Amino acid sequence: MRLVLVLAIAALAGAAQAQPAEGMRQPPNPDLDRDGKVTLAEFKQMEAQGFLSRLDANKDGRITKAEFDAAMARAAAAGMGQGGRGAGLFAMLDANKDSVISKAERDAATTRRFNMADTNRDGWLSKGEVLMMRQQMRARAG
Repeated sequence: MRLVLVLAIAALAGAAQAQPAEGMRQPPNPDLDRDGKVTLAEFKQMEAQGFLSRLDANKDGRITKAEFDAAMARAAAAGMGQGGRGAGLFAMLDANKDSVISKAERDAATTRRFNMADTNRDGWLSKGEVLMMRQQMRARAG
């Protein structure tokens, strides 16, 4: 289940950020203090402006099913549809099944994603682990 969640988030995040080849830009560096290590705190800070946060249309800190569905419809209209994966992603993120993805649920998903990327389990992401995570996201979105 955890792997499915991470894969679904990565696929949606990658598709949401996909751009034409000539318009490609380098993703922001999650190593905010430039010490060669991405900590969970840095990762969470980057994710705070990430894909899931952008779905919060009214900026109340919660993503309702309606906000999520509207974003998925926009993505599909832009040719970035996920072939029905959106409903499954919402269900996985909505841990308490109240039809709302809370900040706590987003934070928990971010922590799970960080832990999956931390392949050597040392508590931080190396440049290699970040690059591997991004390559996996691109491969799933492609």
